[in-house]
Amino acid sequence: MSANLRSVRSVWAMLRRLRTRTAIGELLASGEVPAGDPELGNLVKLGFAREEAGRIRVSDEFLRDGQDALERYLSPEGVLQGELIDVPDLPARRVDDVVAAVARRVVRPGEAIAESALNERLRMFVLDVAFFRRHAVDTGVLRRSPDGTRYELTED
Repeated sequence: MSANLRSVRSVWAMLRRLRTRTAIGELLASGEVPAGDPELGNLVKLGFAREEAGRIRVSDEFLRDGQDALERYLSPEGVLQGELIDVPDLPARRVDDVVAAVARRVVRPGEAIAESALNERLRMFVLDVAFFRRHAVDTGVLRRSPDGTRYELTED
């Protein structure tokens, strides 16, 4: 079983339990442990580990795929592939990058777009259209015409 973001989150949630952390620590330290520990059985179900011949080993595939899933999710473009973006769900340090990625996704270089059309496009990706539109202007990603009717990408 390869890792996806949901399985990575599940493993992360399981790490809150001391017994699970201990079991994973033993597994990682030794490379393999005898099968039978229920904590590790749950990790096998998630694909984090695999059972072979009565032994449990960490799945290299899970670690690789899990890292890839996290990197895709955490990239500015990654947010464009999931649910509607809600600013409070974003780490503060990522807001500018995410706003820039969304703006560059919905406005083509050289295009001057009416506010209503910009709002419509933003609605495909974000919950708070006004915030994203204004923040893109405030951070210099979008330029607003003096009369406030058109928006365009800046030159970067």
